[in-house]
Amino acid sequence: MELVVFMLVFLALMGLLGFAWVRMNRSKAELSQTLTAPPQDSAYNISYAPPEFEWSGTTTGALPLKILTYKQYECLEDARYGFRIVGVPPSDRKQPQPHKTRAHGVKTVASLHKHGFLDADGSGGYVITDHGLNALEVCNVRY
Repeated sequence: MELVVFMLVFLALMGLLGFAWVRMNRSKAELSQTLTAPPQDSAYNISYAPPEFEWSGTTTGALPLKILTYKQYECLEDARYGFRIVGVPPSDRKQPQPHKTRAHGVKTVASLHKHGFLDADGSGGYVITDHGLNALEVCNVRY
């Protein structure tokens, strides 16, 4: 009699374990399908703003710099996206600027202008040159 009760308890326990195993595998399969399925109509579309200017592909000689500082790179990137660059002292750098204008350090802007990467626009600002676009493509950046 004890053997029969033991066998019934053992079979019930094995049935419960099997049921739990099947249910767990089924939920894992459903979860992996929902994770790999593409979103239907996502409200989180990512927009990419392409640069306003791109390098023409022609070189006008050797670049005077092989490595740009991060500040120089950041300044050239802003100019590449169509912003007018102005050189200001560090205390004025975080001040509001006119529309489509970015403020960078005086030394950074002067260095980029001296090397021919920026050209004066006649109103106190600077715009990127083809030489500057070339530098963005080929120069390394020191962080």
